[in-house]
Amino acid sequence: MTEHVDVLIVGAGLSGVGAASHLKRECPEKSVLILESRGAVGGTWDLFRYPGIRSDSDMYTLGYSFRPWTDAKAIADGDSIRDYIHATVADEGLGQHIRLNHRVRSAEWSSARACWTVIAERSSPDQPGDDAGPQTVTLTCSFLFVCSGYYRYDEGYTPAIPGSDTFPGPIIHPQHWPDDLDYEGKRVVVIGSGATAVTLVPAMAAKASHVTMLQRSPTFIAPVPSRDHLADRLRGRLPGQLAYNLVRAKNIAYSMFTYQLSRRRPETMKALLRKSAVAKLPAGFPVDTHLAPSYNPWDQRLCAIPDGDLYRAISSGTADIVTDGITRITPTGLSLASGRELDADIIVTATGLNLLVIGGISLSVDGVPVEVAKTLAYKGMMLSGVPNFALTIGYTNASWTLKADLVARYVCRVLKHMDRRGFDMMTPQPPAAVAAGKVVPLIDLQAGYVHRSIRDLPHQGAASPWRLHQNYVRDFGLLRLGRVTDDVRFQRAGERPAVPEPFPEGEKPNLPGSAWVTVGATRLRYRVTGQGEPVLLLHGIGQSLEDWNEQHDLLSARHTVYSLDLPGFAYSDRLPGSATLAKLAGILPGFLDAVGVTSAIPVLGNSLGGAVAMAFAVAHPDRVAALVLAGSAGFGEEVTLALRLLAIRPVGALMMRPNLQNSSRTVRAIFYDKSAVTRARVHHAYALARRPAHTRTMLEIARDLGTFRGVRPEWRASLLAALPALNIPTLVLWGDHDHILPSSHLEAAVLALPAAETHVFPKAGHMPQIEQPDQFAAVVEDFLDRVVPHAPQPQEEPAHQ
Repeated sequence: MTEHVDVLIVGAGLSGVGAASHLKRECPEKSVLILESRGAVGGTWDLFRYPGIRSDSDMYTLGYSFRPWTDAKAIADGDSIRDYIHATVADEGLGQHIRLNHRVRSAEWSSARACWTVIAERSSPDQPGDDAGPQTVTLTCSFLFVCSGYYRYDEGYTPAIPGSDTFPGPIIHPQHWPDDLDYEGKRVVVIGSGATAVTLVPAMAAKASHVTMLQRSPTFIAPVPSRDHLADRLRGRLPGQLAYNLVRAKNIAYSMFTYQLSRRRPETMKALLRKSAVAKLPAGFPVDTHLAPSYNPWDQRLCAIPDGDLYRAISSGTADIVTDGITRITPTGLSLASGRELDADIIVTATGLNLLVIGGISLSVDGVPVEVAKTLAYKGMMLSGVPNFALTIGYTNASWTLKADLVARYVCRVLKHMDRRGFDMMTPQPPAAVAAGKVVPLIDLQAGYVHRSIRDLPHQGAASPWRLHQNYVRDFGLLRLGRVTDDVRFQRAGERPAVPEPFPEGEKPNLPGSAWVTVGATRLRYRVTGQGEPVLLLHGIGQSLEDWNEQHDLLSARHTVYSLDLPGFAYSDRLPGSATLAKLAGILPGFLDAVGVTSAIPVLGNSLGGAVAMAFAVAHPDRVAALVLAGSAGFGEEVTLALRLLAIRPVGALMMRPNLQNSSRTVRAIFYDKSAVTRARVHHAYALARRPAHTRTMLEIARDLGTFRGVRPEWRASLLAALPALNIPTLVLWGDHDHILPSSHLEAAVLALPAAETHVFPKAGHMPQIEQPDQFAAVVEDFLDRVVPHAPQPQEEPAHQ
């Protein structure tokens, strides 16, 4: 007979133990079982054993609300946190409810029985790889509660760096630290700049001969006290729980204040962090080189260093920071992009995490697989259309456990409500307005590890209860005091739940890897696919990122491919004021920073996108590794009559009135091969034409760049005068039957950019990337292989929580 429990918790780390404790306290009649994939309790704090491992939040907020932190250290080491979790397990009587070495593989919901059937694999604690292999275990539960965090425990993220096989010493990822590593008296290079790196460097510097933190780009670092002075004063004078609650409230308020200051007054926070660094580092230390990121505080997680230990190690001469790119690993260390060589005996790749949504569990509801990335997150903890399910993802801007406590207690509220009313199942269901509105990924943090897996994350809506705001006070009101009946459907066993489509057809980001990101106050739709060296694709006037679908498929084999709807076009927000070429190009640095691309990147532009790419290169030459310009605006005056007419205000307004016939004519004009004029492409053009912001932006750009006579010469002359001097490798591509910008423009491009390479696609129109996708991709790959140095760079990440 299959074993059944009321609540099955996945994960016996900080979140899972806390969830079980709350359930035992608030719902004592419920049976609870915790399945843990590893052979020990503790999660993150048992897995990570690298030198100096510690919390990056204070323990008065990282600790459980019901269990006071009594240690004198506010920033605690990993051993102390692990002991705290083990003591909680013992005192709450949870040991008998935890089963180790059980990895949950799948869970299927049955509405007829109102329960989950969970399949797990049980491995031997002594011989996890024995011949018998793992055993399959089947359980059922009424409520499934995933507390496994959001990253993979079995592997960290390590980018491929050329020459790794030539290095004779150890190359170590902190997630898999060897117990017997001897680094005393050794030269160590730690690659990374996140919380793991800033922890490792001072800890290893105490024994190593020298430790270098090698970062591609800086991270914001904040010295914090390792002890809490208020807690020290209250300890012994007040009852333990009362003193703990007071310190906890103070620290919550302070962390919210610093976060809000960072978001609302980023320059003030930057100045405060810089002043602190200057005061603690040796005179003349290049603070603005090594400690001044291009993004704002809390775009990525701010790294805390207790008592300024990293700065003290640098001041003592046992550690330093190098900001540079990596060309390759050599037998003696690392060769950098600047030409410098770094000697090393040991290399540590503190390069971040791999995300694993809901622990990699495969979900299905009544036989229909759940595509997690197509769901909306309800109150940041449940998924639309998925009954009796919750997941814990803690705060990224505060202590993880603050959110975990709120989630666990909300689950208790839901279970008690269902028992009182006689319901068996609860399913979040977004209203149509929410499903059709703006959405963002559930983890709205501009970090490399998030963006690498952005396509796998659930989304959030624009407002509560379908949006959490990384604000403990607001979330406390929503989860502890708010109603449990908002936007949910309660049912009894046997009633089949409706599984809503999170985005209405025609308006949804249904392409793999599509999502939104906010740059400044502008919300942009973008797409990211593949893995490898990044490339950026820019569409033409009146178009969208769909113009690059074929190239996403082809280039993704070797590249991380980014495309976006330029501001105002398709589904991206407009920028303030009238749309101009300069404004379109001006959004790109912020966009690239937001998706974690801070080094120079090849930019491919078609039509208007080519002009945007050139303007971007002229304004930010350090951000552009190469240019590929396909049928690009900017080289000649002649342009199709339709675009010239758009510059005449009343005529342009009439032409932009949406109808299918106009959209069909527009699409037919783009392609030589009329088989590309598909019904789907025409209807997509019609859908864009019906968006007022899109048509307004198109008219404004047409007037900014041209007149009835043709393309304005002023902006073309300015770009083409500046671009050759930058020596950016450039490839100009054209279709020989381009009727939008005729191929005669290619001759002008050769004169303006004598160093540029060229290629003509026979029997192709204005978009050779669509008409001849394989040939287009082959030409682009060949060019990039020859002109762009292959130097994969590790992503510096905020550390795990």
